[in-house]
Amino acid sequence: MNKSGIVKCPRCGFEFDVSYARVTSCRTCPLSVSCEGVKCPKCGHEFLK
Repeated sequence: MNKSGIVKCPRCGFEFDVSYARVTSCRTCPLSVSCEGVKCPKCGHEFLK
């Protein structure tokens, strides 16, 4: 992850902000605040940031 919080999904190549993923893809997960992973809002692939 770079300084701006933008990550790239290794599966589909979609670039997105981690904050956006937390709000959209991770909103129902109780670990979303302290999790080291991130879930791609486009394809749903979960990976470490």
